[in-house]
Amino acid sequence: MGSWRRDRSMSQELADMVLVPDASTTSSSRSSALSGHGLRASAIRNFQLGVQLEQILLPTPTRQRKTKIICAIGPSCWSVEMLGPEIRTGFLKHHKPVQLSTEPKTTETVMATEPTAPEAATAAVVADQAVRRPGEAPIKKEFLKPVTECPHVIAKAEEQGARNGGSFKKRPIDAAADPAESLCRLVAAGGMCAFGDSCKFSHDVSDYMKRKEKDMGDECPVFKAFGFCRYGLACRFARAHCHQRDDGSWENRDDRPMDQRHVDPEMLHESNGLTEQTRAALRKNAYPFRSAEQRKNNKKHRQNKGGKQQSEPAAPAADADADADAQAEVNADADASAAAAAPPADADVNANADAETTNTTPLLPERKRVDFKRKIYIAPLTTVGNLPFRRLMKQLGADITCGEMAMATNLLKAQQSEWALLRRHKSEDVFGVQIAGAHGDQMARVCELLARETDVDFIDINMGCPIDLVCRAGAGSALMNRPTRLTEVISGALTGIELGTIGNEQRTNMPGLTVKLRTGWSDKSPLAHKLVPRIQRTRGAAIYMNASVVENYTLRAAHGVDAITVHGRSRLQRYTKTADWDYVFQCSDAQDETQTRVPFIGGGDVLSYEEFDEHLRNGKLDTCMIARGALIKPWLPTEIKERRHWDISASERFDLLKDFVRFGLEHWGSDQKGINRTRRYLLEWQSFLCRYVPVGLLEVLPLHINSRPPPYYGRNDLETLMASDQAVDWIKISEMLLGPVPDGFEFQPKHKANAYASTTTTMRS
Repeated sequence: MGSWRRDRSMSQELADMVLVPDASTTSSSRSSALSGHGLRASAIRNFQLGVQLEQILLPTPTRQRKTKIICAIGPSCWSVEMLGPEIRTGFLKHHKPVQLSTEPKTTETVMATEPTAPEAATAAVVADQAVRRPGEAPIKKEFLKPVTECPHVIAKAEEQGARNGGSFKKRPIDAAADPAESLCRLVAAGGMCAFGDSCKFSHDVSDYMKRKEKDMGDECPVFKAFGFCRYGLACRFARAHCHQRDDGSWENRDDRPMDQRHVDPEMLHESNGLTEQTRAALRKNAYPFRSAEQRKNNKKHRQNKGGKQQSEPAAPAADADADADAQAEVNADADASAAAAAPPADADVNANADAETTNTTPLLPERKRVDFKRKIYIAPLTTVGNLPFRRLMKQLGADITCGEMAMATNLLKAQQSEWALLRRHKSEDVFGVQIAGAHGDQMARVCELLARETDVDFIDINMGCPIDLVCRAGAGSALMNRPTRLTEVISGALTGIELGTIGNEQRTNMPGLTVKLRTGWSDKSPLAHKLVPRIQRTRGAAIYMNASVVENYTLRAAHGVDAITVHGRSRLQRYTKTADWDYVFQCSDAQDETQTRVPFIGGGDVLSYEEFDEHLRNGKLDTCMIARGALIKPWLPTEIKERRHWDISASERFDLLKDFVRFGLEHWGSDQKGINRTRRYLLEWQSFLCRYVPVGLLEVLPLHINSRPPPYYGRNDLETLMASDQAVDWIKISEMLLGPVPDGFEFQPKHKANAYASTTTTMRS
């Protein structure tokens, strides 16, 4: 048995074993039977419910002979079915049964008998910790919970998880409130509604105040932060800033200075909102892009000239290297590109290119590169990387933050929900936005739009997103399989950024451009190291400019990407296994030595300051991007800067949740809708926070991110509650911060851990 244990990691897929207890036997007799066959107690779990072995590992490489072994343990009796010749020989050599069953194979599913009430009462037994299972967190024995396993309960939970789990599935959402029962926001804030009686919302303040739920507290976080709460009577903390006059009317107090009362208070703390004029222009396709129609015009021009069309579909990754040098030369030489795309009189234009560039250069802001060297960079995190979370990360020591991924197509359509992902808080001193797109001209337009309408320090192109919806659109990780298209996207983005800053007097610096990759589509064929030198050589191209712009402006050929990030996992791998940091270092070494070195960033599995320092020790990386580590341990930036393991208490962790809730109410609103949204994002974050194991409970430091914590007791009730992986307990925590959940509230986490299985299911109040 010991030799089989050593082969556990290699033989794990070869066989499964289901042990079903005979109803006529007792747990002690079954234990004696197992001991008689040489099985050690450390391999036995849960005697009272029927002895269950997780796996019998067979020493054979014959994967085709993988079978399911169904054994029934009676008084010193085994029944073995469905054994191939080689597997049977290996099995009987170590565990010779008294008799072999020759009964034919049946299709019935063998399940453990459901325990009776007395058995269930005594079902919990302490797991034997003599040998810790691979992948388990090293928690001290005295904190481990008794293990209780009910197979029929686990099977039901797994079935429900398989049916409902995963991102972008049908997840429960809050029911929309009836407009007739909701108070008009203008009336609630103390103003006048322009729609009058035709407004679909209620204007009856007296009726609304009778129906309104009791306030949650005496201090409104929005009023405290801004001096005015625009939710007025609809605020769940209304008594902090609303009072009733003698005539029965209500007043919403405004403590702002007179010169700020005409400004949206949120805009004093947040930026990158979309103005009504810009939104209308985008929706009517009337925005004055300098790159709006360049693709169509230049395609016709190249057809007339007989030149190669860059709009052709890109070759597969295996065949794309053949045109790598040619494409790199096109991208690297901006002047040649301008000449190729210019009007027929482009010879005269290029003859005066220096003079024209001199005339336009003073209007171009200085390109200030973002310094990533050893900076704590919080990765863009879909759903959970929202503005309140980033505020909390800045409070805990983060240096660089980046917004959630936004789709280029939706930004160009002026979708309000997509533009909300670009919002920046004033505390984010170095801030970037991440976008995903599949076409060069599309990226040119969206980057021009962002450079003109937003305040960002850099724009990150997500070429590593593994989401199916994104990859099917040709963006994200799909670009790595099409190197020519990939360089077009980068070239268009570089061009758009430069076009968006021409004559923009409001900008003090030009945004940089960064690129985020994975190792490849599959971990069996990594290709990021082939793409790094191509990305390094890519420059903006005049083919993404309108002809009139080409005549009056020449691109700066020296502008390239400002940083490259490689996540040490493939697209198909997602978050299983560990990140391949050796390959990340190989990608850094793959840079073209004839070009200026591009800052290189690695990502994957950083959960401690020791791992952060270890990855930077060889000098091949500028910094490490922190993603899930920041979600599990939001105080990780503090640990990295202070180079220590912080044994943070449960009360301190709860205070961080209070700060998040306060930031969330300031951002999403203090009315019932804003509270519901804050609660949902808090619960989404809880699906990561529950994976943290306190330092004082660990036998070995540091804890790795893929180590699954077994059920354990905390040092107090709050710490135990925070360690729960059940959504019902997360809801309890949210009720401690935001009051009771509404009737019919449902929650299912959007992000489920692929690194290890989870038993979390949808919980209903």
